[in-house]
Amino acid sequence: MGMPVGVGGEPDESGPDDGGVEAVLPTAAIDVSVGGAPDLQVTLLAAQASFGVWPAMGAFQNPTWHPLRPPSDNALLCQEVPRHGKQNTAGKGVMMVPRGDCTFERKALAAQRLGAQGMILYGSLDSRYSYNASTSQVIWPQNLYDYDCSKAQALVPKSAITLDPGYNGPANDPLLTGSREDGNLCAVDNENFASSCPSQRCLLTGANTTDASMMEACCAWDLHVWLYADPTIANDTEPISIPALYITMEQATTLFDLMDQADASETLVDMVLYQCQRPSYNAASIIIWALGVFVAAVAAYLSAADYREAKHNVSRERDGGPAYTSVGSDDENRPLAEAPYRVQSSFGSQEESLDLEVHHALGFIVMASTGLLVLFFLKIYNFVKVMYAFGCAGALVQVIFYPLYARAWIYMAGPNVHPKTICTLQCLDIGRLDVVDILATVSGYSVGLAWIIVAFVVDHPESNTFFWVAQDVFGACMCITFLSTIKLNSIKVASALLIVAFLYDIFFVFVTPLLTKGGESIMINVATSGGPPKADPSWCEKYPHDTDCLGGDPLPMLFTIPRIGDYQGGASLLGLGDIVLPGLLLSFAARFDAAKSLVGLMGGGNHGNHAGRTSSCSGGCGYYGPLVVAYAVGLMMANMAVYLMNMGQPALLYLVPCCLGTMAFLGWRRNELDQLWHGPKLLTTADSILYGNNNDPNEETRDDSPNSVILDTDTAAATPTDSAKDSPTGDTSRNQPLLNVI
Repeated sequence: MGMPVGVGGEPDESGPDDGGVEAVLPTAAIDVSVGGAPDLQVTLLAAQASFGVWPAMGAFQNPTWHPLRPPSDNALLCQEVPRHGKQNTAGKGVMMVPRGDCTFERKALAAQRLGAQGMILYGSLDSRYSYNASTSQVIWPQNLYDYDCSKAQALVPKSAITLDPGYNGPANDPLLTGSREDGNLCAVDNENFASSCPSQRCLLTGANTTDASMMEACCAWDLHVWLYADPTIANDTEPISIPALYITMEQATTLFDLMDQADASETLVDMVLYQCQRPSYNAASIIIWALGVFVAAVAAYLSAADYREAKHNVSRERDGGPAYTSVGSDDENRPLAEAPYRVQSSFGSQEESLDLEVHHALGFIVMASTGLLVLFFLKIYNFVKVMYAFGCAGALVQVIFYPLYARAWIYMAGPNVHPKTICTLQCLDIGRLDVVDILATVSGYSVGLAWIIVAFVVDHPESNTFFWVAQDVFGACMCITFLSTIKLNSIKVASALLIVAFLYDIFFVFVTPLLTKGGESIMINVATSGGPPKADPSWCEKYPHDTDCLGGDPLPMLFTIPRIGDYQGGASLLGLGDIVLPGLLLSFAARFDAAKSLVGLMGGGNHGNHAGRTSSCSGGCGYYGPLVVAYAVGLMMANMAVYLMNMGQPALLYLVPCCLGTMAFLGWRRNELDQLWHGPKLLTTADSILYGNNNDPNEETRDDSPNSVILDTDTAAATPTDSAKDSPTGDTSRNQPLLNVI
């Protein structure tokens, strides 16, 4: 369950706009040089068209061309060029075409028919105006789309502007471009124009002014645009086979300056068009894979820590040393014979068991589906972020901060000095709070609060280092806490849970697009907080806070690693559900292996048939190791599928067959499948040894159903301060295997 695994640019990912707004990225580049002179070389970033061919990646993989100008009688390349008998315009090269009057693809088609090997479309102020001959009116540029008066505004004399009858670009554009020194009329009128208008260009708005002799002009936008295809071009028209790139007005000025210098020195301008370099397989995918495997393996291993500690106690006693116990000081004074191997449960008091049957697993999936649909229809993503942050803060206290401060206290004050009690809270059975409790709680929840602030203050915060690192730490702590609290005691329930979750993932990722309006995947929509921005990327680049530009941020219940060395940004993601659900099976395997070892040692190598067999077993007889390998293989398959299919993948599609199949095969091979399916009696025997549910540790059965999930309800509702009673050296809830290992 959880979000699909994927890499940057996929719908379940932070896309190329990671850390910024949805924008038109310059994915290509143009190397320009004049006669090989070092001071006459420049690289211009350009946006690629959605039609035509893309140049190869890297400058060395592409030929060198020279710039060409369109025919003087077809300067905008909007007039029809004959389809057959291509006209060669002064040799092969890349044609420089101004924007305006017709579609991008029609210009590229005309350039191709004229024999050009590529087209560079450039922006111009002139292209933002048009003239309606039937009404004899100038059609002025559009507010916000073409210009923004909030950036910079000025008044220019009407007498300086040529309208004959339409806007005269060659005469007017130089007067509205550059700095005050360049003669820009907007900069002359507004002394702050140069500092407040990034493009250094202004457009006439056509708005009336109080002074009839003046015209209003505002700061022009000068950004890369996406070259869309033209759907009106007939299907039988030959396909575009040349690359088409777009550069801004500022870049075009730079390029034309170099061309003018080349003409003056009677040399040629060399141009190389190429795609910007980016890795075909990103290292972030390997890191997210390794992180997922590591967290799943560690969390599952720690869930069996009680059994291993009990085995350690038995070994120490048989070797003549004192048995270590993690119970509190009251229990330490108890004669060892009364409870020789009992350890405190991982979260304080003796665990309470809740027997889960198959219908409980089905109910769990129903609840998960309901929650997903609620998020899809109600869009309460911010509420989810807040609740998740505070929940993870509690796990952070429990797994990292309390053990860290407890060890620091013992190191500084000694093992026999108890921390000073600060207060006692009777509500919620919290009890006494000492200085270690307070420091750990404040530290954990401070990190959670800081994360929430960044989430709501920073636009698209996924590239913020603190944000994604803290989110990954949150996720690891949550997985460790979950698998140390919820424990399956048979693969019957595990099979039901994983198979239904497997179908759940497939349905909400692949089937729901067939059922929803617009073909939208519910899983991907929720995973990206409502889907990608609805507005045009060019609009969102100008106005990132617009309502239609919000969205696309993944929900935080996942691991995220930003893509490395990729100018397009993005991230590799792995949902926590893809760790904790298969992790339940890994946890079961780890506990089963540890219980085998414990009961076998208790029986001295002759404790029943299964115990005697396991006592002499080496690591090759265990299930935990092979399942970790199976999990790693399944997750790697999901990663590879992302690249092969070029779309996000539900990781459980690969993890469930690998993990469940491995467990079933090994159980069948070792003649243990039946007891694994119905619930190994070894686990109930080991629980009796640890928690005293049965006075006879040799008895292998108890009243509890073997098909159970052990759920410590005290833990599920508690924070690390819930059981703060004593010092780190004598606290029955703090000297626990889980925390001691961390």
